[in-house]
Amino acid sequence: MISKFLFLIKESIYSLWRARLPALGSVFTIALALILFGGAYIILSNFDRATRRLQSQYRIDVFFDPLLTNSEAFVFYQTLKDINGIASTEFVSKEHAAMIFKREFGEDVEKVLGTNPLPAGAIIYVAQGYRTVRRINRIADEIGEIESVTDVAYRGELVRILENYVRSALYGGIAFGFLTVLGAIFLVSNTIKLSIYAKRHAIETLFLLGASRRFVHFPFIFEGALQGVIGSMFASVIMLTLLDMVNYILEQFVLYRIIRPPYLVTFMLVIGIVLGVLGSGRSIGRFL
Repeated sequence: MISKFLFLIKESIYSLWRARLPALGSVFTIALALILFGGAYIILSNFDRATRRLQSQYRIDVFFDPLLTNSEAFVFYQTLKDINGIASTEFVSKEHAAMIFKREFGEDVEKVLGTNPLPAGAIIYVAQGYRTVRRINRIADEIGEIESVTDVAYRGELVRILENYVRSALYGGIAFGFLTVLGAIFLVSNTIKLSIYAKRHAIETLFLLGASRRFVHFPFIFEGALQGVIGSMFASVIMLTLLDMVNYILEQFVLYRIIRPPYLVTFMLVIGIVLGVLGSGRSIGRFL
């Protein structure tokens, strides 16, 4: 059994070496597809990380009736915590509101007006799973229905823009990756087709001798997988080198690093093998 398996592996490597020029083209195409696919994956991961960082700083400002005292406003503030989608809350007293006013505008409202007309309020931080336009609108509507809440302010347009950017980047990356994947499968399929054609007489002999389809198909499946492994190795080396170079340049100017997604190399290896097997399977299905 082991000798038979080793024989099939040997045949796969021999076929790959005999058609090395077409195989080299397939390997480089797989590598290119993986570089483009991996690059899109890195960009999307880092773009998502950046937008989540912006969204994590996002908040809803709530203002209570100015006629309420701090203690009265705090009673209504407690009801905010019962609303779904709120990660944390912070009470803003009338005195704290005056300090914010002075920091923003450089004027002491009590000295100017002789009193503090600013209302008590609250700062609401939205939970991560609720940072979409529709859900934040729902939370804002629920807050607005609370008694003595006079105003609810938040940057809904910012959330909408972030959502559109993430969605566009995601769809663009999927479409671009899909086209490169099709090209890789096509070239691998052509390489395996050449191998099948070169060994057509041997294949006929094997079938006449009673060899099973699995026995005949295995070398070509393994050959496609091997092309995927070699292509993914090339792609991984190039991707990691480019990533280090880009990070080095970025750190010189903007003090920012592109984070490598976890299991990037494993991800590219699996995708490379899948591309190779799909390409070889396509040829086997058509020519065997």
